[in-house]
Amino acid sequence: MAAHLVRMMAAGAPAAEPGQRIADLSQVDHLSIVRPPLFTIDPRQIAPLPLHLLLGITLRLLQLAVELVISCRRGTDGKVFAYSLAETLRCAVRVSPAPYHGGVFIGRDCRTIAAASDVVCRTILGLVPERHHQAYNRLWILWGRLGRKMSRAALVEANEVRQLRANARDFVQLMKRGFPWVSVSPKPHIVLHHAPDFLERFGSIALYGEQAVESRHGFLNQNTAKYTVETEVGSCANLVRAMAVAREASDANLVRPTARKPAREGARRARKSGDKRKRENKTRGSEPQCVATVEQAIKEGRQWAKAVFKEGDRTVKKIFSACGVAVG
Repeated sequence: MAAHLVRMMAAGAPAAEPGQRIADLSQVDHLSIVRPPLFTIDPRQIAPLPLHLLLGITLRLLQLAVELVISCRRGTDGKVFAYSLAETLRCAVRVSPAPYHGGVFIGRDCRTIAAASDVVCRTILGLVPERHHQAYNRLWILWGRLGRKMSRAALVEANEVRQLRANARDFVQLMKRGFPWVSVSPKPHIVLHHAPDFLERFGSIALYGEQAVESRHGFLNQNTAKYTVETEVGSCANLVRAMAVAREASDANLVRPTARKPAREGARRARKSGDKRKRENKTRGSEPQCVATVEQAIKEGRQWAKAVFKEGDRTVKKIFSACGVAVG
C-alpha cells in the first residue's frame, strides 16, 4: 500500500515522465486494493445505516439540552444539569451509557429515550425560556417519528414517504431557527436530503441496514451445510436461489418446521396469583439490583455527563464568542 501511494504521488507530479503519468496509467494500475470486492454497488444505493443516525442525533439532542442551560445561565449550572440529566436517564428512563459502545447509549436505549422524551424535556423546565422549552420538546417529537420510520424493517407506503420528508424538513428547520448555533452536521443533512429519497426509491431503510445484513449472514452460517460449494460466493448464490424457489425471501420458507404436540389445557398458566411469570405481577424497577452494578452505572453516567458538558461548553463558547455574545 505504501509503495503504491508513493508511485501514485510520483505519477501525479508535474515533472512525471511520459508513460508514467496518471493520465497514461491503466485502470488496473490505479487500483490500490489487492482483493477486489465481491460485487459493486451503485452509489445511489449507498446510505448510512439508520442505527448510526439514531445514535448520533439522539446524542446531539441530549447535548443540546446542556448547551441550552449553559447559554441561558452559567457554565457551572450546565455542569450540574449534565449530571442531573444522567441520573434522570438512569432512574426515570432506565437507560445507561455502554462503555463497550464508546460510552454512549446503544440503539435500543436511544429508542427508549425518544419514547420517553417528555421526561427529558421536563429536566429543562425553569432553567431555560419557555420558547426554548417548547422548541426542544417539538424537536424530540419530530425525531421520534423519524426514528421509528427509518428503523422499521418493512416496506412503507407513498404517503409515509411524504410524511417522513415533511417531518425531516420541519426537524432541520426548527433546529436552525430555534437554536441558530447548531450546525447542520452530516447526519441531519442525510435525514433531510438522502433518507427520504432512499426510502422513496427502495421502500425501506432498515431493510438495508446493518441488523438485516447481519441477520442474513447469521442465517447463512446456520445453513452452511445445505448450501456448501467451492466458494463463499457460490454458497450465497445457492441460498438466494433457494429463497427464489420458495417464492419469498424469508427464513420461514427455508427452515423445516418440527412437529410439536400441543400442550394440555392450562399447562402454561401461572400456578399462583402472585407468580412473577404473569405480566400483571411484574413491577418495573422492583427487581433487586446488585450494589456494585448500581454504583458502576452511576459512575458511567457521570463519565458520560462530564464528556457531554465539556463538548457543550466548548461549543457554546466557540459559537457565542465568534458572534460577540456573552455566555450566561
